[in-house]
Amino acid sequence: MSSLTFGPIRHGHSLVRLRPPQLSDFDRWREIRLRDRAWIEPHWGTSPLSWEQRHTPRIWARECLVAWADMRAGRRFVGVIEVDGRFAGQIEYTIIDADSGTAEASAWIDAGAAGRGLIGRALLLLCDYMFRVHRVARVLAPVSIDNDPALRCLRGLGFRHEATMVRAYDAGGARKDHTLWALTPADLAAAQLPPLVPADPADVPVVEPRTSRPNYPPSTAPGAVAANTGVPRAVVALAALRWSVWSVRERLRRYRPAAPVALIVPEGPNTVVRNLTRMDRAQWSRVGHTRVTATSSFPRSRQEGLRTEEGSSAGHDRSKSRAQWYRTLWHTRFGLRSPSGLRLVLDVNGTYAGEFHLYDSPLPCQATGLYTWVDPLRVEPELWAAALRSVVEHAFAELGVRRMAAEIPVGDTITAAVVAAAGFAHEGLLRAHRGPSGLCADHDLWGLT
Repeated sequence: MSSLTFGPIRHGHSLVRLRPPQLSDFDRWREIRLRDRAWIEPHWGTSPLSWEQRHTPRIWARECLVAWADMRAGRRFVGVIEVDGRFAGQIEYTIIDADSGTAEASAWIDAGAAGRGLIGRALLLLCDYMFRVHRVARVLAPVSIDNDPALRCLRGLGFRHEATMVRAYDAGGARKDHTLWALTPADLAAAQLPPLVPADPADVPVVEPRTSRPNYPPSTAPGAVAANTGVPRAVVALAALRWSVWSVRERLRRYRPAAPVALIVPEGPNTVVRNLTRMDRAQWSRVGHTRVTATSSFPRSRQEGLRTEEGSSAGHDRSKSRAQWYRTLWHTRFGLRSPSGLRLVLDVNGTYAGEFHLYDSPLPCQATGLYTWVDPLRVEPELWAAALRSVVEHAFAELGVRRMAAEIPVGDTITAAVVAAAGFAHEGLLRAHRGPSGLCADHDLWGLT
């Protein structure tokens, strides 16, 4: 993926091409970003650094290093938008959920090139590739509610609005509401957009990526460090070192022991929300094949990697997965930062009656995901909601969570009523979405900030 190049295609009197970033792009990148600060910054992630400090040679070198590493690993494509051979913006897509074929797309372009449909052509070029080659089923795009040019672009490409996520992103110095848009192959076909036109009639099909290594000059090949790239060798070396140190620290941070959790639920006698313990093994194993909600959802975490006829294994028997049990128990020691997130047990009269699972949400929003289930024979909805309120209060007050999101299958009215009673608000409908239970179906999105 690190050598993919798309196009060039003709749009009006211009040629549009997508290619990997190069160190030599620094000067042009910085020039556009500083000039178009008023155009870009209100919709860009908040940082303690000033806008000028965010556009230095070291920052660009790090951005290139991270992009090349991610593309080599197949996690995302990070491309430069070239218009008539000149750097004019950036575009990328990230694989959110490989099992369900869900990806996120984003882009920005030089304000001087805006309004000509160029960024729409670039997104179309990339989406066509994702649908045909990667077999992606859904492309998601989060957009600030006040970013009118981006909203017009998505509508024009056939994206459909699915949700409005309250205070979803910290952008431009404040948390802002963002709309979530989705595009499927059927949506794209229904939009009946003009076909992509190759710059050279012999260059067909234009959306086939050139996977052979491009003939970059020695100073501009991805990963090369040369004196005339615009980024000094010492700066690139320092950026690589700092990135490596940061990566190691982030991995280690996930394994920092967390304080134990024991939340008493006043509304229920002998009811507590607590960490998973060794004594839970037998009951934890049994719930793997127990029906637990009105829609027959089953407990499943994203890390368990289960499958069904439609992409998940709702009926997986945990009792046959000893390694899974020990991995889950080990991760419990490290709380929300662990690879599996924070898994809490709803204990009623000493019985394993349900779970609350908090994890990094894969949706394109800055949120902690929530997945919860209970045994309906042991827990009434009122007690379930009371326990959830205790978990929410703990998450916001003690864990530093700023937003929580729950994806609930359409038709699961019991769980929906419980999260609503805990203060969540309905934000939209995710079509053909693979939720945390593993079920691939329409899901209601609920959020709380």
